[in-house]
Amino acid sequence: MVGVDLTDPDLWLAGVPHEEFRRLRREAPVAWCEHPGGHRGFWAVTRHRDLLTVSRDPATFSSRDGVITLDDLDPDQLEARRTMLEEDPPRHRKLRGLTSAHFTPAAVRAHEGMVRALTERLVGEILETGEVDLVAALAEKVPIRVLARIMGVPDQLVDELVDLGNRMIGSDDPEYGDAPMTSDARLLPFGNPAALEAFEIAWLLAEDRRREPTDDVITALARGTLEGRTLTPEELGTYFLLLVIAGNETTRHTITSGVMALAENPAEWERLRRGEVDTTRAADEILRWATAIHFHRRVATRDVGLGGVDVAAGDKVVLYFASANYDEEVFTDPHRLDLGRSPNDHVSFGRGGPHFCLGAHLARLEVRVTLETLAARVRRIEVVGPAVRLRSNHINGVKHLPVLLHPV
Repeated sequence: MVGVDLTDPDLWLAGVPHEEFRRLRREAPVAWCEHPGGHRGFWAVTRHRDLLTVSRDPATFSSRDGVITLDDLDPDQLEARRTMLEEDPPRHRKLRGLTSAHFTPAAVRAHEGMVRALTERLVGEILETGEVDLVAALAEKVPIRVLARIMGVPDQLVDELVDLGNRMIGSDDPEYGDAPMTSDARLLPFGNPAALEAFEIAWLLAEDRRREPTDDVITALARGTLEGRTLTPEELGTYFLLLVIAGNETTRHTITSGVMALAENPAEWERLRRGEVDTTRAADEILRWATAIHFHRRVATRDVGLGGVDVAAGDKVVLYFASANYDEEVFTDPHRLDLGRSPNDHVSFGRGGPHFCLGAHLARLEVRVTLETLAARVRRIEVVGPAVRLRSNHINGVKHLPVLLHPV
């Protein structure tokens, strides 16, 4: 019933297939998709209300059989790659609790001055330079540097973490995915040997914090306990990797897509510059518009009805945030950028269940401060070349965006 191959990374190079998602929401909101790669097919959930139904019921729709891939994974692969994302309650809650204190609203607010100073410095450098790649000059720098400060990662390692993230998230992209895949890689996160390099960083930093603890996330992981014991090296490494990838890649692509959207919608840009819209609402609209993650996956634990179809126990159920965030039942004129949109019940943070994004408050802060800084210092955003998109069926990413920011 699906008219395109949602598993094909090349499909997404042209952007989100909004026309197909619009048809599916209307005709088959829970639609069966074949997987041409030799894997089992899956149910594509495209409607907002059905996505919330799945998200709110982890007992029926489990995360333990994989979340970020449409492929089937063997049991040993699942265990080796398992992160907090691939856990259900109550273990998910216990893992989340190890670091959640660092991502509360109050904890995040304490970093606003640092985020603002960093963003203003970077925007100032862009204005002095002229034409730049917005990704390299701003979007990839803000989230990773803020996250490194919260986690306790030294500044000299930040660029290496960006490179590792590119190689893992971009494994289907020829610009990043040139690492040879070995038989051992199948047991690594993202199936990529770059994960081992990230693990080494995590383990070395954890050793330092065991000797000299500080108030950061690395210390929380190194000295925290789970079910009466410290984390194994593998658990610590995958947790570290999850935070680095999830806390950096998603916000980076949201900022890039947001700036591109504002360049294409000058009337909305002027509303923001003139202070006619609340910047918190504007940030949420950018988060909806960008939808940095196309999907997350679940597996049904029992036979269940969903969206008018019968889902069998063991079936893969794939939640398409990229569709739900444009659902006409929820959003008036969803394909219009409206920085003052209210209400805005977007699902970019996995709204409605235990897997609500741990870093949601931080992402909102970074996007809001970036918008405020640009609005104060930039008169016009000019995109001066084609956007180069990431080849991925999972991440809605832009790798390069040449821009010229005209100062006020």
